[in-house]
Amino acid sequence: MDQAQGLREMAPQSAAKSEKGSGGPTPGRHRVISFTSGKGGVGKTNVVTSLAQLANRQGQRVLVMDADLGLANIDVLLGVRPKRTLQDVIDGKVGIRDVLIEGPGGVTFLPGGSGVSELTNLETAQKLALIDAINECGEAFDTLLVDTGAGISPNVLYFNQAAAEVVTVVTPEPTSIADAYGLIKVLHQKGRKGPVYVLVNMARNASEANHVFQRLALAADRFLGLDLVNLGWLPKDSRLESAVRQQKALVDLYPRSKAASRLQRVTDHLVAMPQPDISGESGMVRFWSHLLDERGGGQLGFSF
Repeated sequence: MDQAQGLREMAPQSAAKSEKGSGGPTPGRHRVISFTSGKGGVGKTNVVTSLAQLANRQGQRVLVMDADLGLANIDVLLGVRPKRTLQDVIDGKVGIRDVLIEGPGGVTFLPGGSGVSELTNLETAQKLALIDAINECGEAFDTLLVDTGAGISPNVLYFNQAAAEVVTVVTPEPTSIADAYGLIKVLHQKGRKGPVYVLVNMARNASEANHVFQRLALAADRFLGLDLVNLGWLPKDSRLESAVRQQKALVDLYPRSKAASRLQRVTDHLVAMPQPDISGESGMVRFWSHLLDERGGGQLGFSF
């Protein structure tokens, strides 16, 4: 217990010192936004990679963390081949800076481990090692986008619980809507604080997208007393499949497409969103300190 308490106290102090160093972001600028979904196949990772590039063009220093532990695929999607992954950091083989790679659009990525079953059920010591490693490079970025897995596994809840802001990606399919509500419900029951944004993907038009959001918003309000935030919508575009096959981001390959235009709107909306009130802490400090906090982590399956 004494060791755990010391680790929890060290995390925010270390991050705060990094922020005050030369060249680092000023306290309070950091944002941590997780992207999640109730089911797979909703285009979540495609959205993350495109939004990261668009935000980077607006001057945001973006780090994308592939937190879909065990089934990471951002590197495949962007056509890059990392020599090391998050697994090597967790195993203590390399430092975090040896793993970071610069992808298209100048965005930095932290590749996860693909097909490694052990990463889907991290032990306490491994999670602490992960947090400590990533905290080393936090001062170099303004925004951390966390691409989680789908569903309600312990690791998915683990990262979503810690992020100050959560974006739930959903499609008009009934199963996607039902699973998205299920995920939001579980996060709420676990005591998650902070806004939950809803991004409707693969919609035929604005009317269909609004209908999807209203279904989720009404259910969340009625049964959970929770107000969801409409982040916008993205159209179903066959050119996205072409971009995936060519391992390119849609905004790079088809910058004048309707989907790219809508992605720019969503990016503008997200960047303009006021940061949640987190008692003067920067989002990055809160993220890592919350992951170390037994009151947050203990609810999600790991405790000291």
